[in-house]
Amino acid sequence: MSDTSKSRRQFLQTLSIGGGAVLLASCTHPAAAVDNGEPSPTPPDPQTPPPLPDGLDPAHFHVHNNKPLALETRRSSLSSAAITPAARLFVRNNLPMPDPSILANRDAWMLSVTGTSKEGALSLAEIKNLGRETTTAVLQCSGNGRAFFEHGPSGSQWSVGAAGCVNWTGVHLSQIAKVFGGSLSGMKYVTATGGDPLPPGVDPKAALVERSIPIEKGLSDVLLAWEMNGQPIPITHGGPLRMVVPGYFGCNQIKYVKSIAFTKAQSGAKIQKKGYRFRPLGEGGNDTQPSMWRMPVKSWVNGPGADDTPVLHGTVHFHGVAFSGERGVKGVEVSMDRGDTWTPAELYGPDMGPHAWRTFRFATELAVGTHHIVSRATDNEGDVQPPVRDDNERGYRYNGWTEAGLDVRVVARLGDHTGVTAPLKPGEPAKPMGPSEPTKLSEAGERGKAVFLETQPSCGTCHTLADADAAGAVGPSLDALRPTEQMVTKATSNGVGIMPSFESSLSTEQISDLARYVFEASR
Repeated sequence: MSDTSKSRRQFLQTLSIGGGAVLLASCTHPAAAVDNGEPSPTPPDPQTPPPLPDGLDPAHFHVHNNKPLALETRRSSLSSAAITPAARLFVRNNLPMPDPSILANRDAWMLSVTGTSKEGALSLAEIKNLGRETTTAVLQCSGNGRAFFEHGPSGSQWSVGAAGCVNWTGVHLSQIAKVFGGSLSGMKYVTATGGDPLPPGVDPKAALVERSIPIEKGLSDVLLAWEMNGQPIPITHGGPLRMVVPGYFGCNQIKYVKSIAFTKAQSGAKIQKKGYRFRPLGEGGNDTQPSMWRMPVKSWVNGPGADDTPVLHGTVHFHGVAFSGERGVKGVEVSMDRGDTWTPAELYGPDMGPHAWRTFRFATELAVGTHHIVSRATDNEGDVQPPVRDDNERGYRYNGWTEAGLDVRVVARLGDHTGVTAPLKPGEPAKPMGPSEPTKLSEAGERGKAVFLETQPSCGTCHTLADADAAGAVGPSLDALRPTEQMVTKATSNGVGIMPSFESSLSTEQISDLARYVFEASR
């Protein structure tokens, strides 16, 4: 076997063990799978996207991925309300959802508790008897705003729609800790584990949804919630029981939470140790880098005029949202000239506490043409929203105001927009979920396809790519993501999600060919 072939096989074997949450797990053509006597699964029709769970209306979302589910609320569907209804709240899962049957008897759901004087477990029915509190808090994906980073970080290309504000009802974690005699001495973290089903054959620590937060945070205001907006939490948002960490990014707010542990060290799961780390460009993740915990001050204008909806000239009334994790918002300013001058906006609606967002509004006269409107918020500790992003490898923690501005098309008559095709927005697929005709590959693409196909088990276990007849359930659909060659190269070299780095096991040429294939096949 040649060195190149050996290197390729080692790479593909590693992929089959590590899986992949964002790009390129172990992949092959389904026909190459082991014959177990069962018919091969039929890939879904790329022209007919599957229906969304919980009756969600796809008209309100950019569907970044179906398995695991990644739905971004369209900017035009983000209303001026202080609370985001479940029907319009973004969805971000790291793994496929559990079977909805777990909701058949919600009160039977069990939560184990360790790292306390007495260890044990409680049913949801028992948890409900410990108290009932409601907290209003912003839920936001760490990658919200990733589409505004110029270096093309891998992952769903969220714009502003991976955020919402929710009423959560449950019991404080401190009450649960008391039942078990409190945490043991020397414990520094609260570690929560989700009940997401793990793909077969994947290293649990590489895929496990498990996050750690400082124990002081955990015992101060963390909620174990069973209701959102006054209703039982649906399966898409983590029912029957979800850990809510007010003021922190959504990756810490574990869905289907099945265990709480008070620990001396942070979790060894990859999602904690290497994932969701604020790391410099070109570097892999490690536990010395800042974790995605508290959300910084942020705001944006939602509408009218979002998603290229035309606005009639004259006086236009705009609305938006602003928040800062754990701090609340002191004020918001808006600018019509890209930040040269600023005008105070009005905070209106209820102030529901430091973890919630504030809605703001303003009115201005607009002439026919295109206008760019930006906002910046100041929180209650004096932090001011910055103009630009803080570059980092994974495109996390975006809170700039320049790129997130709202472009508004003002017309003299609303009929002027007839026949005009709205431009694509960040995160919106430019084509159906698969190619309509056979893909024409370059020589490099053909070599990359060979790398993509030559392994077992099937890549379809994790990812969807129509050209390879792959229809996976763990990683994002490559047809929908449509990654650039740079994105594939970065993901393959540095590792991303539960996928490890392959820089040492794959040659530079193989990485280049693989990136070229995924790029060509997803167009």
